[in-house]
Amino acid sequence: MSLGNYDGLTNQKEYVQNVRISLELIIQDYDSMCKIFPSTFRGSVHAWYNNLEPNSIEGLNDLYVKLVAHFSTNITTKKTSIELFSVA
Repeated sequence: MSLGNYDGLTNQKEYVQNVRISLELIIQDYDSMCKIFPSTFRGSVHAWYNNLEPNSIEGLNDLYVKLVAHFSTNITTKKTSIELFSVA
């Protein structure tokens, strides 16, 4: 099963959910999950991860939360017809 890679350009919430589910199905060892998840990072996500302060992540869930928070501007939301027609 491939976990894919995350480069920060797509919806990070969906990516985190998919990876979390896959890791929990395949690997029962929490320490291994902590090591495998960051290996899927590419580009700006990899740079962000490498620049985190030492000991600033308290565990895998904390990493998920921080990744989602940091890359939250990359989530695209669909506009409703009301929003589209209200553009002046």
